[in-house]
Amino acid sequence: MKLKLNAVALSLLWICLTLTLTLTSLAAPAQAASCTLRIIGWEGYMDESFTQPFEQEYGCKVVATYAGSSDEMYAKIRASRGKTYDLVTASGDLTKRLYDSGLLQPLDLEQVANYADLFPIFKQPEYNTFDGTAYGVSIGWGPDFLIYDKSVVKQEPKSWDILYDKAYEGKISLPDYPIFSADVALWGAGEPDIYDLDKATLESDIKPRLFDLRPQVRKFWSSQGELSQLFLNKEIALAWGWAVAVEDLKRADFPIGATIPKEGATGWSDSWMLMKGSKNAEIAYAWMNYMLTGPAQKAMSDVTGYWPVSTQVMPLLSEEQISSWHLDDLENYYGNIYFWETVPNYDEWVALWNEFRGQ
Repeated sequence: MKLKLNAVALSLLWICLTLTLTLTSLAAPAQAASCTLRIIGWEGYMDESFTQPFEQEYGCKVVATYAGSSDEMYAKIRASRGKTYDLVTASGDLTKRLYDSGLLQPLDLEQVANYADLFPIFKQPEYNTFDGTAYGVSIGWGPDFLIYDKSVVKQEPKSWDILYDKAYEGKISLPDYPIFSADVALWGAGEPDIYDLDKATLESDIKPRLFDLRPQVRKFWSSQGELSQLFLNKEIALAWGWAVAVEDLKRADFPIGATIPKEGATGWSDSWMLMKGSKNAEIAYAWMNYMLTGPAQKAMSDVTGYWPVSTQVMPLLSEEQISSWHLDDLENYYGNIYFWETVPNYDEWVALWNEFRGQ
């Protein structure tokens, strides 16, 4: 009888243990599923290669919404008054628009311990700091490249004027983005501030040079994936674009080249910015902090070609990477790029762009 009772007791103990393990295994995914970090931003910033380790560590799902322009991000954020997203990867042409619209939450940088290891120029820069308060944490940066098919364009272009060459009529892709008018100003109009062009200047100086490009354009791209496909399909030979497309094409063994011609280049410096009223601020801070670690910065740069912002990445890079990303001469190189800014009369830029697109 004693043996029988022991058997029954052991059986009950096993059932309880099994039930406990089952409930525990069910509870973990349920907890992870209830924690969701929603980010809207540029392609590549939420790649699986570095989001998965974060999700595993924090038990929180990162849900990415990719956008092809700052205008698209702004429209989507405003449509929901910021309630659909927790974070945005904002470039310098978007940051102040979000701030002025009351859509951002000021940051408590004490919750981002790795902020201390940013390269100095990325600590509270003008494009994410307003009225002396930090509203953003830098992510990555880079120039807007002249990208070309080496099998068609045999020598590296020295000037942006190649986009006007009739030999490439119908073989060029440009971004579907009014900020491109600043590039036209940089190339030839001689404007002292390429992001502060009034209506008269847009009409007299920018419009003629912009409209001369229209016959050259095969297609306006809205994503870097689309731009990569245009090259792969041999539809285009030249484009204005970003490093993420170049990296995609390199992985496809496509003969792609990217350069900054003699006139210089515009560029972007991006920030994580927290949406006002986000219910996931705690995990958002954890994400911002994680993305400044050396391994996450390197993974981001390896996948996208975007250039890192944290000194933590330096021991993980080869000398070639340090040189190609100009981290050994950072402040000098950074100072020579015309980084995107908020355009005061942006509606007039949009009107000109729509007219150009419709030609």
